[in-house]
Amino acid sequence: MPGLLSAEYRKTSTAIYTSIGLVAFEGTSVAAAIPELAGDLGRIELLPWVISGFLFASGIATIVAGPLVDALGARRLFLWSAWIFTITGFVAGFSNDLPVLIGIRLIQGGASGVLLASTIAAVNLAYPAGLTGRAFAANSTVWGILGAAAPAIAAVLLRFASWRWIFFVNLPLGLLAIVAGRNTLPERQEGAEPLSIDWRGAFLAAVFTLASIAAVDQLGWRSVGLAAVALVSVVVYVMHARRIERPVLRLAHVTAQPYRTMALTPALVVGAAFTTNIYITVYVAAGRGYANTTAAWSVLCLTLGWTIGANVSSLALDRTSEPNVMGIGLVISTVGLALSALVTNINATLVLLFVGVVLLGVGVGMNTNASLTMVRNRTEPNQIGRAGAAYQFIRGQGFTLGSAAGGAILLFVVDRQLGSVGPVQKLLAGEEVAAGPEIAAAVRSGFGAVTLASLALITLAYLPMISLMRYERSSA
Repeated sequence: MPGLLSAEYRKTSTAIYTSIGLVAFEGTSVAAAIPELAGDLGRIELLPWVISGFLFASGIATIVAGPLVDALGARRLFLWSAWIFTITGFVAGFSNDLPVLIGIRLIQGGASGVLLASTIAAVNLAYPAGLTGRAFAANSTVWGILGAAAPAIAAVLLRFASWRWIFFVNLPLGLLAIVAGRNTLPERQEGAEPLSIDWRGAFLAAVFTLASIAAVDQLGWRSVGLAAVALVSVVVYVMHARRIERPVLRLAHVTAQPYRTMALTPALVVGAAFTTNIYITVYVAAGRGYANTTAAWSVLCLTLGWTIGANVSSLALDRTSEPNVMGIGLVISTVGLALSALVTNINATLVLLFVGVVLLGVGVGMNTNASLTMVRNRTEPNQIGRAGAAYQFIRGQGFTLGSAAGGAILLFVVDRQLGSVGPVQKLLAGEEVAAGPEIAAAVRSGFGAVTLASLALITLAYLPMISLMRYERSSA
């Protein structure tokens, strides 16, 4: 069988993986430039929106793009979104006003969501079934490498040029992807539905996402009200989706088997992983007293494991079914989290913590790669855009909610021990703070609670995993 870089698929792979790498780089590299952005453009209170605005717009655009990919074809959506992403990214480098930059980043984030949806559909449609697992493994590898390396690359650009070059690199790389994909990516599939955009459904999805994130961002009585808003938006969306012919998220791709459990399982696994991993650097530096350089390397453990797991999954899928690989990945992730929780709660050597997080990443990579392949194998080609977007949206909720929950739990415990979260909030913002014994002890306790919460969350993933395996056995 030809490989991903064989003559038959070389241009397709170049277009897909250049785009994936560029989106991964733009999503995380800007974090390294925040101090320079603040110095040049001011309006420090708006700085978080440079990153969060991009990610939010990307998430909502992904689900809107699902039906568009089916109706118009992956190639057309890819080219449109790649042009918008490339141009807005390049123009962002000329910004002299922070609100203007945020506005451009919102547009670029929306384009990135469409670009991701079209590239995922292209992976599902462009390669034969035997190559799909390897194609998604390559996707995880490129995303992991560029996402992890982005801050380092950005640091080099900041040292020898300026923050503007983080955006200028969009132009050559974006043009490379466009040229490679303009005649090679899949067209509209036979029997695809006509073009339609469910704006009301997209709005309800946005309300759910914002309310959910805000509910877990700071734990308190406010969380109850926001959780209620999120729940109401779900109820209203279900009623809405039942009334119209083509909702933005088709209920069959969310609530029916096997889609329900093959998306919910990786969402819980990813949520548990990021609940712990997003603040591991704070724990290593402030809680355990290691240098910032050591702390910075700790965040790569999950990426390393994820990349290994995705590639192991692609090989395992040649020998066994997707649910089996997902189940193995879930068990490995649970072992990794259990080890991490044990290390952080008894203050054992950090080496064991890093081993635990690598194992966590291996399990995540196996689970998510196998589930992506399962979406492809269980979906008709003319529905792959919708099904893939629904999967990405559900899994994305795990990432965003897990990241928010990790910080909320950490700060909740710190506030109970210190009576204030000010010092740790400064640490989370990247400021230099002298972490004395009291702060260090509070961070250790807070992160220990985070790992236990992650462990509890990942155990919930066994319920949909068992349900999926039963469904597959009954359908065999």
